[in-house]
Amino acid sequence: MNNTHYAIEFINATKKFGEFYANDNINIKIKHNTIHAIIGENGAGKSTLMSSLFGIYTLDSGVIKIYGVNSFINNPNEAGELGIGMVHQHFKLVGDYTNLENIILGNEIHNKGFIDFQTAKTKIEILQDKYSLHFDLNQKTADANVATQQKIEILKVLYRDAEILIFDEPTAVLNPQEIEAFLQILKVFVQNGKTIIFISHKLNEVKSVADSATVLRHGKVVTTFDSLENIEIEDLSTAMVGQKVVMAKNNQDNNFSQIGLSLENISAKHHKEISNISFDIYKGEILAIAGIEGNGQEELEFVINGIIKPNSGKIIAYDSDNQPIELTHLSVAKRKDLISYVPGDRHKYGVVLDMNNLDNSILRSLNSKEFIKHSYIKPQAVKSFYKKMVKEFDVRGDEQGIKNIRLLSGGNQQKAVVAREMLSPHEILVIIQPTRGLDIGAINLIHEAILQEKKQNKTILLISFELDEVLSLADSIIVMNKGQISKKFKRNEIDRNQIGLLMGGIYEQ
Repeated sequence: MNNTHYAIEFINATKKFGEFYANDNINIKIKHNTIHAIIGENGAGKSTLMSSLFGIYTLDSGVIKIYGVNSFINNPNEAGELGIGMVHQHFKLVGDYTNLENIILGNEIHNKGFIDFQTAKTKIEILQDKYSLHFDLNQKTADANVATQQKIEILKVLYRDAEILIFDEPTAVLNPQEIEAFLQILKVFVQNGKTIIFISHKLNEVKSVADSATVLRHGKVVTTFDSLENIEIEDLSTAMVGQKVVMAKNNQDNNFSQIGLSLENISAKHHKEISNISFDIYKGEILAIAGIEGNGQEELEFVINGIIKPNSGKIIAYDSDNQPIELTHLSVAKRKDLISYVPGDRHKYGVVLDMNNLDNSILRSLNSKEFIKHSYIKPQAVKSFYKKMVKEFDVRGDEQGIKNIRLLSGGNQQKAVVAREMLSPHEILVIIQPTRGLDIGAINLIHEAILQEKKQNKTILLISFELDEVLSLADSIIVMNKGQISKKFKRNEIDRNQIGLLMGGIYEQ
């Protein structure tokens, strides 16, 4: 290792896609043995810059120095040889393999022509003890929860002896307790001589864990904070979006009278089981379901939207004339007349990644006379709708809608799904983790849109693992734990601590 003060230097780093500058003349210096945050709005160029460092992309011009040496990184293998490892926002794991097999995949140790699992396991167990990354190595990865899958990804890079670790939105899929544990792990990495690049939209986490931070906007460096010691979160948010952000909050008076959605003794099973779930949501009400991920929220999401059928119970919706419509056994397609649905996993249930943005914008409306005539799509109607999505929800990266949606940043994919669902006719909005992976400006935009839905007397079910989001938006709160639900609380009847206890199943209602 060179004795330079800096682990990484980007010098005039530029990356273009066609005529679009994803990174434009980037200059950043990252000190060895520190945590350096890269923050910015969705589409600001953060992931592109890190992909260039990790060898997924190659720069069009400029230089990357690793410990003072000019480094031309053409692929991830070359990055690995330089001691660079990356934990991606979307995990790259094989579900049918064991956790151990995923960690060593592509870097197996061989002995007499066979994979030496025992030697690999010994090395991994030493790393697990050193960094408190404990889990069952023999478990099938498909059965591992999200927090364990992230630990697998971390151990993949540690197993390859990485000294520079890149984390791309690492806490987006974690619950509050897991986030705190993860941030402590980052500090332990630094204590053991690692250099960390931390890409995040969560400015409170950046403030709590990072030593320094660089702000990107529209592919350019806005500013670098060499120390965050005397920097406030408001300073970071203003630098990130270019103006002061006042977060939307539900301060509306409530006078609910008409039920919009009713669940009666619903039991269902998918990966988890939910049993005897009953609650009503009123028109104009935002009911938030809080809880640690994996406690039945996905099953509730799926059963309401028709992806799975209940084993027992009824689901009843009420139309604009307050007439009851039983949804229990209706197909997904038939529910779309009433329900707009923003899924928790947009890649599986929200978009077709290899279709363009125009086509994705009407996925839920293929039987709509607005977009279809005599079995043919009406191009101008689709373009007009997509243009409205772009304008009202600030969807960036493809103004014409002709790119495949996979080419948008994760945040802009999410905004596109939210825009499509909210701008389509509906009486009920079921919205799951609506702001996961979004920057503070986009979060505020979507929160304002949800509150606008409330003003329009829509029935809103919000499932979120972000307690701040729940407490900012909800009229009422239910907590899920092990497939069961708490009673329904008015927002002023429960506080953050009580929600946390209910999430752990240890609070007497």
